[in-house]
Amino acid sequence: MKNPAEDLFGGLLAEIFIASILYGVTVLQTFMYFQKYRNDTSMMKGLVAVICVLETAHTAFCILFVYEYLIMHFGDFNYLASINWGMGVTVMTEVVLSVLVQAFYVRRVWIMSNKSTCLSALISILLLIRLGFGIASTIFSYRFPFWEPFRDKTETLVSVSAGLGAAVAVDVLVALTLTYYLLKGRNKWHKESNSRINKIIMYAVNTGAITGAASIIAVTLYAVKPGSLAFLGLVEIQGKLYANSFLGSLNARAAIQRAGTGSQYPSANSYSNQAYRSEGSQNVPQVEAFRHTVVTNDMSVHDLSDNEFHLRPLKGGDLV
Repeated sequence: MKNPAEDLFGGLLAEIFIASILYGVTVLQTFMYFQKYRNDTSMMKGLVAVICVLETAHTAFCILFVYEYLIMHFGDFNYLASINWGMGVTVMTEVVLSVLVQAFYVRRVWIMSNKSTCLSALISILLLIRLGFGIASTIFSYRFPFWEPFRDKTETLVSVSAGLGAAVAVDVLVALTLTYYLLKGRNKWHKESNSRINKIIMYAVNTGAITGAASIIAVTLYAVKPGSLAFLGLVEIQGKLYANSFLGSLNARAAIQRAGTGSQYPSANSYSNQAYRSEGSQNVPQVEAFRHTVVTNDMSVHDLSDNEFHLRPLKGGDLV
């Protein structure tokens, strides 16, 4: 006789392993952030800390419900059919975390769109829809104690599908909007910044594509695999993807700011505080080269007038 836990829980267990690995990446990125960007504002540092705490709680509850299913209730097939209380907590923490990260991206859209209220409001409404249906899914997980009635109800299908669908819509709109405005303003910026802009575009598109694909696959598995909890594992992984995309965008600022400037300055081996002087007679004009470094802080908004884009230091990952 085939073990029913294999079909029901096998995929979820493997996905929890992957989510735990991604949590390790989150912790590493958090450590790197606080080491590299000590001059960021307290608000940004607080947001990073909140994301890390939510990720820690999310991972702990994921491990908890796996332990209760497979260790404390080993061989109890009736318990496998029930919804563990920890699952609702993981869903709620994932929803809050993803909404925080997506709100950070909406702020980018607001800045890049020259403070377009309509566009930012549209994405914000979708974000609130995502939050509302996420809360509804959490409530349903406590209202229905077993998986079979939970999966059979139309309202649960609507809440799960609509919540993940709204998340996809936000990801796609953010990626398309950032790409549009970056491409629109690229010709108005200095040509040497193009490689930097290309990296920002690639990062925005890839981030939206990965998290959006996770949502689509989760909805598909929920609809077509009623005897499996694999969809839930993808929901747990999705939260880790949002956290790492957020932290990655912050930690990538230094590398992206250096992009496209490698040929403008001599190599580090030949650099000195005495600058660079041509050899030869004293009558030969001297050539000096100095490098200017701009240090920026976070969480401030600059005005863009007349829809013109200016190559200026953007703070705390405005674009990155």
